[in-house]
Amino acid sequence: MGGSPRILVVDDESSVRRFMERVLSDVGYFVTSAPTARWALAEVRNRQLDVIVLDLSLPDADGLEVIRQIRSERLPPRILAISGFMVGDMPNTALSAGATATLVKPIAARTLLDAVYHLLDFSGGWRGN
Repeated sequence: MGGSPRILVVDDESSVRRFMERVLSDVGYFVTSAPTARWALAEVRNRQLDVIVLDLSLPDADGLEVIRQIRSERLPPRILAISGFMVGDMPNTALSAGATATLVKPIAARTLLDAVYHLLDFSGGWRGN
């Protein structure tokens, strides 16, 4: 990959957004964030993104529908769906909607980094700093 991978963090909880932004930017990723689905979809349309970390519980839209909308874009990025309610069949439902992977909140820094790294580059070419 050329340059730092671009990651969009979408979560309505500002403390969660800031935590993920810090963890990801500290290893060299270029991170932007959005507090709502509407803002996230604008970012998807206006930026080249490699990964979206998307909370499924957003105040302005159903997270599964947001995944479907992102998937309809020309070059959709990989999507890491996250939720504190990732129980039962929810992981499979998120994957069926188009998520690339899922994680349960709260998320430890190492777990987040490992998941994003895996989504970005299976060959090991990008390892951050």
